[in-house]
Amino acid sequence: MARIPLATLALSAALAVPGLASEAPSKVVEKTLVLAPDGRLVLDTYKGRVAITAWDRSEASIRAVVTADGSCDESADLVARTNVRIEGGGREVRVVSDYDDLPKMTFTFGRDCGSRPFVEYEIRMPRGASLRLKDYKSRISVDGLAGDVSVDSYKGGIRLTRLAGGLDLETYKGDALAEFETLGGGLRAETYKGEIDLVLPKAARVDLEESIGRRGSFAADVQAVRGGRRVSVDTYKGTIRLRTR
Repeated sequence: MARIPLATLALSAALAVPGLASEAPSKVVEKTLVLAPDGRLVLDTYKGRVAITAWDRSEASIRAVVTADGSCDESADLVARTNVRIEGGGREVRVVSDYDDLPKMTFTFGRDCGSRPFVEYEIRMPRGASLRLKDYKSRISVDGLAGDVSVDSYKGGIRLTRLAGGLDLETYKGDALAEFETLGGGLRAETYKGEIDLVLPKAARVDLEESIGRRGSFAADVQAVRGGRRVSVDTYKGTIRLRTR
């Protein structure tokens, strides 16, 4: 019996199933760079998804998938003109979702095509390296980092787990969860009108500083003592919860 190449089967399946052959245009960008165990990774993105995990290698592995937002005649061109810049190496790696080459978009009723494509990142980086992430409205997950983490997002959804360093977290109206195995540095959390949940290890002793607006809400179930790890929370009309487990 003659063997049919898997690639041929995959193509036949795509053509046979409605919608598979007409998926939104996309492209993949991949790169691996040397990054010191105590180096820094900087990511600046706009919308899509970010999944960052720690590993025990002295390098950063970045995979980005750029996908059109909606369907229109210009979709493929918008994807092609969206650049993912991955630069640096050694002490610092920089990653940017670059939309500078996109034309200025104007809204037309009934036109199903967003102004900027989505960029979905899968990143692995050294466990002890620090992370600085700036975002507008992506879904963000970070797991297992022992270095300091800084996240600034306008309205993204954020989930930070198994952290062991310090954290600087700022949102405008997104929801965020940060869970620590160890609070290895200072903690600052600020939101304008979002919700932030902070979960510390049970034995954590913190020096708490709070600035809560008249329409804001803050609840704490921690052991607050002078000389503990500094924890600063600030909200105008959002909600911040701080607890141990």
